[in-house]
Amino acid sequence: MSKNKIYPFAVASVRSMENKLLSKQKLMQMAEAKSAQEALYLLSDTAYGKTQIQDVHQFEEMIESHLEETYTSVAKLIPDEALIDIFLYKNDYHNIKVLIKEEILRANYKRFLVRGGTIPVEDLRKAFRERKYSDMPSIDGEAVEEAIRRYAKTKNGQYIDTILDRACFAAMDERATEMGNPFVRKYVTMLADLTNLKTLLRVKHMGRSFEAFEEAYVPGGEIRIPLFSRAYREENMRTVLKETAYGAFCEQHMEQGFTAFEKACDDYLMEYIKEAKYKTLTPEPVVAYILAKETEAKCVRIILTCKLHQIDVDVIKERVREGYV
Repeated sequence: MSKNKIYPFAVASVRSMENKLLSKQKLMQMAEAKSAQEALYLLSDTAYGKTQIQDVHQFEEMIESHLEETYTSVAKLIPDEALIDIFLYKNDYHNIKVLIKEEILRANYKRFLVRGGTIPVEDLRKAFRERKYSDMPSIDGEAVEEAIRRYAKTKNGQYIDTILDRACFAAMDERATEMGNPFVRKYVTMLADLTNLKTLLRVKHMGRSFEAFEEAYVPGGEIRIPLFSRAYREENMRTVLKETAYGAFCEQHMEQGFTAFEKACDDYLMEYIKEAKYKTLTPEPVVAYILAKETEAKCVRIILTCKLHQIDVDVIKERVREGYV
């Protein structure tokens, strides 16, 4: 991507679209709703309401449809750039994991496939079935084969997830480097680092070996495995993690429990994304809008899931992520 290229129309369009993002007030109203159905009704006057569902339990279909529409709309603003592909790789890799599990378990997991990747679902299914990796360029064929081999040897489906998660982050890292955009480059780096920090905390609290962390470690971040190893060996991991750019963040949030730390990581990323508000002609606002929409969708998912499980209102509010608006 040319560093001198400007996007006045795309940025102006995205600024207009930002006005339709769900406000914190709307999300809190959903959290306070008496039921999941009532919370869903509060979305009827928003863009989510375009997708009619028969039952609140089908809310994933509504969210998925809305995100796909978002990706399509943004792509039309910058048709000559593969700018958003880097943010769609996770959908491609989610789908390939589902297809692998579907094949080895001889089950029908169609309901778990998501739209909005760089490869249409049916095209991905056909290419995977025929092992035509050239027809799914975003997918690392060697990683797919490795995941299948590891499962055949261990019968542990977790290896499918860890191997392909590493491949996904490697693809994002490579694409971010190719793009040469500092904003996107830093986002991918932060995402990888925070993902690894969450994994370290989970592994430590579960009393698992450091090898379990190494297997789940994803590339693309600044924090390397040796530092994670030193942190793991310390009773208080924060004494080592303070050497990183996330030292103050870990000191503040790591002792609050995994769920709270996971939310803090999302909010940390959102604070970085908000820097795009001060850009006017570069692609940062376009990227930020995509990420803001994904965070919004996550909040809707959290609220509706909690409502269906009758989680306390205060707990739901604590789990709602920081918004872009």
